[in-house]
Amino acid sequence: MRQTETDTVEILTMEEFEKLPEEDAYKLELVRGRLVREPRPGAPHGRIMARLIARMEPYAEEHGLGCTYADVGFVIGEDPPTVRGPDIAFLPLETVHREGMPKSFWRVAPDLAVEIVSPSNTAADIQEKVLEYLGVGARLVWVVDPKTRSVTVFHSSMEIRLLKEGDDLEGGEVLPGFRLALAELFRLD
Repeated sequence: MRQTETDTVEILTMEEFEKLPEEDAYKLELVRGRLVREPRPGAPHGRIMARLIARMEPYAEEHGLGCTYADVGFVIGEDPPTVRGPDIAFLPLETVHREGMPKSFWRVAPDLAVEIVSPSNTAADIQEKVLEYLGVGARLVWVVDPKTRSVTVFHSSMEIRLLKEGDDLEGGEVLPGFRLALAELFRLD
């Protein structure tokens, strides 16, 4: 770790971040060299995440599309080092085969990044993550908001769609034919 010249916040290298132990109480990300701790998500967040993965993974496997990941780090930038961990990510099979399974973090952009809003998230935090994912090549970002029971779908910073209960979440070109009713997604039982 090194100190920055302008403040006393310690800046981590990618190698230092990779060697950190997991913390039970926090989800860790590296943002421009700074360690960011976010409280572990609550039950509604976990249920929505489980429901999405339970639908996405078998669909992707059945159609030979790719692999779904939960809470996996993606290197968004090397200098300064930034590692983001979307709640759910999807990579096409071609990418998985070409890159091979990394020992640590993926050094490619997810085709789909899913962020489920937690009470500790600010709008600015979520917007920053969305712009970073899109900026490194994600083709689709879903921001799932349990409080408003809505999903904001980003194909780019200019092509955005807000879905509400009664709408269906669709996989677009990333997961062609995938569809999940928001009423089912937000059902907590």
